[in-house]
Amino acid sequence: MVTSVQKRDPVSYATVLIKETQFSAREIAELSGLDIYKVTALKLKSRKNSVQ
Repeated sequence: MVTSVQKRDPVSYATVLIKETQFSAREIAELSGLDIYKVTALKLKSRKNSVQ
């Protein structure tokens, strides 16, 4: 059995988790290895603009 040592980009991984799960920013930060401030910024940027 061959195992892959490829590591996913933390920002793209966090972005996928934000879009596809209901995890908190703290949980996403722990899973992706990013700090909580970066995850919070990604969450805010991923929201849709409903007020213009």
